[in-house]
Amino acid sequence: MRNALKFLILFMLTAGLASCELLNVDINTNIEGQLSLVSDEAELKSTEDHGIDGSETIDITDNEELEDYADLIVAIETRSVSLLVTAIDSSDVVIREGSEFSISTQTNSGMTWPISPDWPVEVGSTINLTAENYDVLNTMLEGDEPVTLRSTGTCNKGNVHITLTYDIDVVVEANPL
Repeated sequence: MRNALKFLILFMLTAGLASCELLNVDINTNIEGQLSLVSDEAELKSTEDHGIDGSETIDITDNEELEDYADLIVAIETRSVSLLVTAIDSSDVVIREGSEFSISTQTNSGMTWPISPDWPVEVGSTINLTAENYDVLNTMLEGDEPVTLRSTGTCNKGNVHITLTYDIDVVVEANPL
């Protein structure tokens, strides 16, 4: 009888915990941020390249699909990260090999993707920023800190304005309880 009572209590606890997880909601969404880059006017010494640098801070809860779940997020799984060129005010622009794109927070140095080879930039072109795993990025996105999108490096033309959209494709697991 004692064993039956222990089994019943254990079963009820397990069923109670399992039912909480069964109520989790998966939200397939994209976290986006706009990044504006302007290349330097002055040429760098010994090259014909021009420096580019830009950063933008985003809050993932600004995503309309996540507004109702902002405080209920259990986990975030990144599926992919890409950059889309949405505007450029010049033609034949190339972001040079060695330039970098990154995502970080104030307390986490995040992830950095070096560009290799040179990337010809025109409206509509994309580049996928792949990783063997996105654990670091998932941890940053699950945190309470804003996320900073950044680009540093060089391009072949001066005084060029480039607008990029960072697109982070994620599955957000939230628990409404």
